[in-house]
Amino acid sequence: MAEPIDERADRQPVGSVTDDGRIVTSDAGDRSGDSRRRLLGKLWAIILAAGLGFGAILLPAVLVLPLLAVTLVFPIEQPLSPLAELTINFVFGQILAMGGIAAAYLWATGKDRSFVRIRKPTLFHLLVIAVAPFAVLFAIGAVNLISISLGVQAASHSLLNFEGIDPTFYLLLIPFMILVVGPFEELLYRGVIQTRLTNSFSRPAAIVLASFIFVPIHLTAYSSAGATPVQVLAAFAALFAGSVIYGALYEWTENLTVVALAHGLTNSIQLGLIYLISTSEELQELANQATVLVGF
Repeated sequence: MAEPIDERADRQPVGSVTDDGRIVTSDAGDRSGDSRRRLLGKLWAIILAAGLGFGAILLPAVLVLPLLAVTLVFPIEQPLSPLAELTINFVFGQILAMGGIAAAYLWATGKDRSFVRIRKPTLFHLLVIAVAPFAVLFAIGAVNLISISLGVQAASHSLLNFEGIDPTFYLLLIPFMILVVGPFEELLYRGVIQTRLTNSFSRPAAIVLASFIFVPIHLTAYSSAGATPVQVLAAFAALFAGSVIYGALYEWTENLTVVALAHGLTNSIQLGLIYLISTSEELQELANQATVLVGF
């Protein structure tokens, strides 16, 4: 039986001419090697992205060890207020861990802020920032409605577990959301991780992968107060929907400032709903339902 022309061409050196007059431009070995290199490149991109993302979960525990050692030597007689506890969490979790990992990556790879696309927002961007939170809340609400229809109520955020505090506490958290949580989470998970993934994957794939890495950082926030694994997974599904929108928004606008402020504003709206729950008896039932739907 005669050999197929393609197989004969594969075994001829690059640049030679086949019997039918075609020039051999590559061989099977080269193609196979290129495929392996691309696969290894994708695998390394995922490992690196996961290491950066999950490192932001582990690093705060390491950073807080000196603080714990100080408290052992100099015991704190009065328990910390919820605001003080959250402030420490923001400093070690968002600023030092997420900000530090992002800065370390940029320094180690010789990149500057243009890599994460931090730009001054235009008037159009300001409009997007104002509208985007409602798209995120709608997506989260839709996923939570599906969960409820399946008989599962998503786990609630640990902020709802504080008892006996002044409702203005939630309003005091809004500046942290806009200036710390939104910017530093988006800097690492969209600016660094998602951008790095786009070097090896398509933009839609990078958005999905970055979202899978982003969601688990909320495990401690949603696994408290006796939430079941199914309820936590339901909360994660809603968070994933919101994360995909943040990722798409980042790729669409190519501006980290836009998605960072939209993220902070989304969280601020959720805190406003919690404030309503705590202060208005007339709106309490409605606010409770709304809070369940928007994922806080």
